[in-house]
Formats: sequence, C-alpha cells, structure tokens
Amino acid sequence: MPQRLVYDGFLKVKVVETPEGPREVVQVTNSVSILLFNPDEKYVLLIRQARVPMISDSNPGGFIVETVAGRFDINVGVTALAIKEAQEEVGATIEESDVVLLNGGKPLALSPGVLTERAYLAMAKVDVPYGEATDRVFGVADEGESIQRVFMKFDEITDYLNSGQCEDLRVFTLLSMLLMSENFE
Repeated sequence: MPQRLVYDGFLKVKVVETPEGPREVVQVTNSVSILLFNPDEKYVLLIRQARVPMISDSNPGGFIVETVAGRFDINVGVTALAIKEAQEEVGATIEESDVVLLNGGKPLALSPGVLTERAYLAMAKVDVPYGEATDRVFGVADEGESIQRVFMKFDEITDYLNSGQCEDLRVFTLLSMLLMSENFE
C-alpha cells in the first residue's frame, strides 16, 4: 500500500492509502512494561511521573502511576531492557532469571487502530525494602525523567483497580494478572 511520511521525529506519522481511504499511522518502537513485586512483603513497586498527554484540568501536572517500562530505542532483548529499566527507574537490581514474560513472550498491540507499538508485559520479583526511598528521584535526567517510587500492598490492589484511580492500561493488566496468579505469591 502506498505510504506518505508526514512527520519524522521521536515517532513517525504516515498516511497509508487503503481501499477504505487514507489512514494515519503512528509508528513508534515497541516497549516492555514490567511489574516489580515482593511476594514476601506482599507489595508491588510502581512509579509516578509526569506525562504531558495526561495533563488536564483535574491533573495539571500530568502525573500518572505506571509500571517500570522502556522502549526498544537500543538494540537489546526484552529481558535485558527490563533489567536496565528497573535499575534506572527505581534502582532495583533484578536478574534475568527473575523476569517472567507474559503472553508467551509475545508483545501485545496497545492501540492497533492508529499505533504500531506493541508492548511486552513482564513481572519480576524484587528485594527492595518496602517504602525505601520514596522521596528520592530516579530516572535518567538527560531523558527528562523525574521518577518517584510508589509502593502498594497486595491487599490495596483490588480497591485501586475498582476505584477508578488506575489510569494506565498496562498497570491495570499487570496488577490484574498478579491477583489472578498463584505463581507469584
């Protein structure tokens, strides 16, 4: 199908001619999202950071709670990227054997009507003491990251998911998977 590039930056926007007419496609790299959890202390370790698309009247800072995540803008495998991002975004050291890829290790489409990105979902056990360094800022300053740790006890997850507080699809999915799984407790 014929394509026309209309924007080329961090992402690319193309217009693709289809039998149904022109369609805009946002082309970006794939990503990995990893839910860090501690089965002994029964908590998950999430992150909180500002995201410009989340700015609204009710959230002028654009803050959102997310999982540790990263994009494949470097040439590494899924597990290696998860390990790198856990260290950068929350200071957690995890090993390759700690990472469990979900969905048979296949990435999932996030918004297939417009976006090429597919996300790998993963979980990993961590041994960060509960509540440690919640006031410390993590992330890569050169990339504009200013990340705070968010600890959530397992017994708080259901209320979080049912209250409308969760705004991130990957957080919702991974927390739901954790609740359904007996393998992670």
